[in-house]
Amino acid sequence: MRWSKVKVLAEDLLCDSLKGRVHYQVVVHRKSHDQTGSFRVTLDGIEIFRASDIPYNRAATIRGEELTKEKALSPIAMSDLQAILESEELRQLHAAYDDAEVEVQNQGMFPGWEIKRLLFDYIHIPFEEAIAHKHPFVRAISLFDRRFGKRRLVDIDSQQENVLVKKFYDIRVTADSGRYVAMKDELVEKVEQK
Repeated sequence: MRWSKVKVLAEDLLCDSLKGRVHYQVVVHRKSHDQTGSFRVTLDGIEIFRASDIPYNRAATIRGEELTKEKALSPIAMSDLQAILESEELRQLHAAYDDAEVEVQNQGMFPGWEIKRLLFDYIHIPFEEAIAHKHPFVRAISLFDRRFGKRRLVDIDSQQENVLVKKFYDIRVTADSGRYVAMKDELVEKVEQK
């Protein structure tokens, strides 16, 4: 599916208070050797989220190198190719870089190509799956969805969520004026009184 179609479908799912204010944008750096790109979410023309391939890859590589030093992984012995591919050292090296990617994503950095794919998935999965999705970006944009009503918004415990989900939660609550915050505070007071 073309990006323009994905963008239209995703922006059609926005709640009334954010429709026309939130936009999803993809930038492809055509002159880079592998045409890396970035993905942005803007609110009233101000960027509120960015996922970019180059900064993500750089951060993951740096953290991967740090982890290999921290874990004191032994260098790969150069022999034949088959021995290298089957070596325990190579498996440990891959595990260190996989851990590095997870750490970088927990800090809120994501590659643009992944987020673009997740937005495509988001418009095609049932809403119940989106709000419980394992990726924080999908959970975050589901907060902007028109199907995410005030009762669900009141029930969200944003303090237990990823930084991105917290940020999008705050934006949604602010966009819908302060009435949801007041409702949530009332519920918290009732629970504390019991």
